[in-house]
Order: sequence, then C-alpha cells, then structure tokens
Amino acid sequence: MTDPAHIRYIEQSLMFAERRGGGSGRPPDEVTTCLNNLLGAGHLSSEHAVLEMTVTDHPGLLSEVLATLLDFSFEVNSAVAWAHNGRAGFIFHGPNSRAPTTGLKVQLRRVVEAHCIRGIEKWQLEISGPSPDRAHSAERRLHQIMREDNDWEGMAGRTDFPLASEAVVTAVEMEVSVRNNYMVEVNVRSRDRPKLVFDVVCTLQDLDYDVVHASVSTEETIAVQEYYIKKRGGWSRLTEMEKGKLVECLMAAIERRPGPWWMRLEVRVLEYRDSLLWEITRVIRENGMLVLGAKWDKKGELAAGIFYVKGGSSSGNVARRLIRWLRNEIGGCDFEIKESNNS
Repeated sequence: MTDPAHIRYIEQSLMFAERRGGGSGRPPDEVTTCLNNLLGAGHLSSEHAVLEMTVTDHPGLLSEVLATLLDFSFEVNSAVAWAHNGRAGFIFHGPNSRAPTTGLKVQLRRVVEAHCIRGIEKWQLEISGPSPDRAHSAERRLHQIMREDNDWEGMAGRTDFPLASEAVVTAVEMEVSVRNNYMVEVNVRSRDRPKLVFDVVCTLQDLDYDVVHASVSTEETIAVQEYYIKKRGGWSRLTEMEKGKLVECLMAAIERRPGPWWMRLEVRVLEYRDSLLWEITRVIRENGMLVLGAKWDKKGELAAGIFYVKGGSSSGNVARRLIRWLRNEIGGCDFEIKESNNS
C-alpha cells in the first residue's frame, strides 16, 4: 500500500473499533479506494431497518422482490445480492422510519411460493430494526446467511465453475503440519479478484478458526493462498467431517462473489427516484438476462450500482442491446457496460 489516505483510514478504523466499547472516539473520515469504492462512517451505520433473505434462485427473482418492496414503501438505501449454487441471498437496508409491516412478509412468501411446490421450498426471511451489534459489512453478513443456508453443500469435487478453464478451477487442500505443532495447513488456489482474501479470512473467522500464519501471492490471474490455522481454543486436529465442511465452505466463499469474468453493468444515477432499482432489474429480466450479483448504494440524492449479468453471450450484440433498452426505458442514469475478462 502506498496511498497515505488508505493507510490513515485503516489506522483510524482500528482505533475507532478499539474505543467503540467505551463510547468514545469518532469514525474515520471517508476515503476513496483504488476501485472507486467510498469508505467511511456511513458504511458503519446500524441505524437502518434490514431485510435479509435466502431462497432458491430463479430468473427475475431480484426484480420480483424489489417490486414487492416498492409496493410496501420499503426504500432501499443500500443492497447487496448474490446468486450461487442454485441459491440466492439478499440484504437490503432502508430508513427505519419506513420500516416494513407484516404484510410485506406475507407478500414475499407469495413471491417465493409462486415458483415452487408449497411446503417444499427452503427459504429464510428476517426483518429487523436498528441494532448497534450489527456486523459492519453487509457483504460479510451475506456470506454468513448464505453459508447458514447451506449453499456450500456439494462444492467439493466440482470442476464446472463458470467460465473456468482447467488451469483456474478453484481448489482447496489441507493437511496437518507436524513440524508446526500439528496446525492445519490450508492451501487455496483460484482466480484472482477483488476482496478474495477478505472472503476467505472472514469465512475462517466465522467458522471459529484462528489464522496463525498466512501468505498470499499471485501468478498473473491466479491467486495462491496458504494459511496455518487452528480451532479457536487451541485444538488443532479436525475430524474428517470438519475437514470436508471447511473445504466446501471456503470454495463457496470464493465462488459466491461475482468476479471480472462476468459482464458488469455500472449505473450512475443523475436523477434519483425510489423505483429506479426495480426499473433497472426489470429491464435486465425482460431482456432474458440473469443477475448473478448486485450492489447498490444511495447517499442523499446520489446513488450508484453494479450488476453482474449473464445472458447468451457476454459481449457484442447482448451488451449493445441491453444498453439500448436501458437508455430507452430509464431516464436520469448513466449506464456503462464492462466486458467480461475471461483470462
């Protein structure tokens, strides 16, 4: 790291977190990262109503859920959504003053049951108000609820990862290291992408493993990670069942978040309105495309979003057609397509 602003932000964040229990100190100033993500106190806020949902994925699901939220006046200030291994997870934050009613849960249940056999569908819905104990990162929380939904089952032995060639299939291996006090050595090899190490380390933390030593390196587009871990409390030896779950959970953590190998639609809002997020997903759905992941943030009258989409082909006519439809159907926004990078 070479940017002093980023280093200062990390220092201030750590000091703020350390003092938070005593109620003193102030959040760090905002800073823009090299990926144009804005970090700051607003992203640590717990003063919002939160809707969390996991469900079987199907085409157009995100659009249907957003239409329901719009009908019940649930204003979405921020959102993050991923689709993985046949499951979908959503987290929406909205102003507490317009918190949803019981009717919203009933209607969302109808949306789910319209695409499944009643009584068989597995889904979870949680709506909560402000909480000072809420995890800061919505993305980390999304990892947690999708892991609790068991989207990691069946990951071991898979080689059919999207757009993966033989050289970049996600692989997790582990063995007990006798020379390092019987700690478990975990080796991870996958395509490199933003937030890869974050996803892996948070998963280890949430599964109650302590990282004693770690190293990370990259070889062109490939990332290689090595961790020495032990179970919290000091016990290192794992049962075969624990090993199997850990491998699958790490593979799921790597594959859940969409990467640059998918077509990416970036949206910058020039004239905000409450229905805008639903309108964008509606146009994507009506063009026969799937939303693999989405992130949306609103601050005042400014808003921006990223949508990872799939449909037929990730380039050429598909991209041009989507942009044309978006510009014709939706005003007040600037749309840009970033082509997939499959290398």
